[in-house]
Amino acid sequence: MLTWWACLAAPADARQTAEAGTAGNESDPIACWWRTDRRAVHVGERFTLTLTCGVIETPDVRVVTDRGRLDPAALDLTPFEIVGGTRHDDIEAAPRRYFQYSYTLRLFGDEHFGRDVDIPSIPITYSIETSGVSATRGRDQLYLLPALPVRMLSLVPITAADIEDASPDTFGDIESRALRATGELTAAGVVFTLAVALAGLAVVRVARPRLARTAAERDLLSPVEVLRGCIREAARVKSEVERGGWTADLLGEALTLLRVAAAEALGRPVAQQVVERSEAAQDGQLLLRKGRLSAKRVVISSSATSGAIDGALADAGSNRLRASRYGESAVALAKAERTRPPVARVLSDPPIHALEDLRESLRVFEAARYSRSGELDHGALDVALETGTAALRRLHEMRQWRARTMETMSRAADRMKAVWEP
Repeated sequence: MLTWWACLAAPADARQTAEAGTAGNESDPIACWWRTDRRAVHVGERFTLTLTCGVIETPDVRVVTDRGRLDPAALDLTPFEIVGGTRHDDIEAAPRRYFQYSYTLRLFGDEHFGRDVDIPSIPITYSIETSGVSATRGRDQLYLLPALPVRMLSLVPITAADIEDASPDTFGDIESRALRATGELTAAGVVFTLAVALAGLAVVRVARPRLARTAAERDLLSPVEVLRGCIREAARVKSEVERGGWTADLLGEALTLLRVAAAEALGRPVAQQVVERSEAAQDGQLLLRKGRLSAKRVVISSSATSGAIDGALADAGSNRLRASRYGESAVALAKAERTRPPVARVLSDPPIHALEDLRESLRVFEAARYSRSGELDHGALDVALETGTAALRRLHEMRQWRARTMETMSRAADRMKAVWEP
């Protein structure tokens, strides 16, 4: 006891007085403050006293405090009685470590009615340790907390600067709220994941038919591939005719590929079906390979005849005759272009020549295929095959992107002239 009073009275001791609610300067080795959850209590009423300290703790310097004297069972706050207490987990916020104690106090005695009763000041013993080459530990020093008044049976103590009660939150409250926030965030993540899964399922159910159609379309042949395959089949038929002459099978194959070419020229759909590699084409069908290296086989067919080409050419001729009434200027042709039906609108001069050649070739092959005598005019069939193959090549060239781009630009120029010319 004498030693404690000697240390308290010695001028060399680094005693400090911390104002309530002040965390201290960053250069101070230790800074402590305490507060109560209320400023005025009844006699015998329990209230909470919270003590918070922040000490320097770096790799080179560390402040060591005697926390044993701050334990609720060892601390003496007479005339207040400590009925319980809690030590909270430390919080590290470089360069300091913060620790906190919560005490539950009460006061009995009718002599305290209407008076301010001080929670007595307490000394906190600490020492400074340094690490490194010359690790040392300094002598014990004292940090003195000031007395804290509490009003008994009054609104606030005399020394109070305001009438607001301090927040009762402690480190434990912060920890419990953080735990609750983590749980709620996890639950929200699970619910959000479930919502995303349900949304994805809905999108799949909506998009599945479209994806199926797209996948099926990818397996079919494009118009350019159809024309390219017809040209290849025409060359094969020609080579077989040169080796053994015309037969009924070669006649049917030539008629089929010319019908497919006529349908492509007229803009009509061509029937396509993906088949196994082992399947063979039936009568009236043409078996083509999708790509040079692909193993997929597609069977195509068409019902286009020379009569269908006659009807398309008649529609195109009537629209050209109607356009001639306006004169042969670009403006008149552009105005007439807008009045033409969809099929005739795509029949510019090169396609019309190709359609005329295909029509003549189809007539020859149809006559030979369905003739009653069964006799074949080999010379006429050879010429018809050559004419149809040439028409196929012209159609194939017009389906290339360069030809389509030039045609689009030409039509745009005609429309601009129709707008600006009177």
